[in-house]
Amino acid sequence: MTSTLSVGEVTALLLDERFYSNPLRPKTFYKLLYFADKELSDVELDTDIQHFWYKFGTMVKTGGSPVTIDWSEAPREVRCSLSAAQVTLPQEEETKARLALSRALNRLYEQNTEGLTDEMYEDAPYDVQRHYRRLDKQLSDAIDDKPDYPEVDSSQEAVVDTVFDIIDTFPVDDYPWIERDLDLWYSVLSAELDAEEYRPQKALKVSDLFWTIFCIDLAQRENTGLAPEEIAEELDTQDLEGRQDDIRKELQLIERERSRLRTDLEENDVVSEAADGVAIALLGLSTAP
Repeated sequence: MTSTLSVGEVTALLLDERFYSNPLRPKTFYKLLYFADKELSDVELDTDIQHFWYKFGTMVKTGGSPVTIDWSEAPREVRCSLSAAQVTLPQEEETKARLALSRALNRLYEQNTEGLTDEMYEDAPYDVQRHYRRLDKQLSDAIDDKPDYPEVDSSQEAVVDTVFDIIDTFPVDDYPWIERDLDLWYSVLSAELDAEEYRPQKALKVSDLFWTIFCIDLAQRENTGLAPEEIAEELDTQDLEGRQDDIRKELQLIERERSRLRTDLEENDVVSEAADGVAIALLGLSTAP
């Protein structure tokens, strides 16, 4: 019977096999563990790694393990208090494990983190996740003078098409309670896209708020046997529902502010038209051509 590698042991060996000495960032770490788990499974080595789908791919339960991520630090860094020398596996298993982890690392070297993320999204449980990834790329590129995703069409028209793809593929049957949030997001975002002065950074913020609301529920549904409390710990919160409510209130506040500004503009137009009418009457002018 083969050993079951813990998330700490996998991380320790992964860091030891890694070519580079620069800090390993959480975003890259989560992607690496996803593919490391696959590579280890292919050579019939089990792990206790527990994944859950969240905003930009999968995350991993690290609570109670030697792996730590200090979210208060910037830039964030993955650390492991267990060293590779402390991993006690039969020699044959360790050799197989190291080769498997090297293959996972080679994926990273060849594709970089974004490439790994794209490959990971081929396994995403819902089509809407792939559409949202495209929207995130489009809006990010529209903001940046030097686009990170030159292969993506970030024009306003292309963004609108992606928004409709998200609406069409959103899994309302699985998450009926999110439909109101979906409608609110669409209302705010479509107004932003139709505005005379299109602000992609505002569109990205609004989209991120909605996506976070949805992904808190996604994480609790699409995981490998994690309790809500364990997911909450990984997301650095004590109350998943409370966090959703806070974000929902922020999205609603943006909508109210947008409605207020629209009302003010309409009232200004009415006042302006009335003033023009008075001026015409006083001067004895005609509105006829």
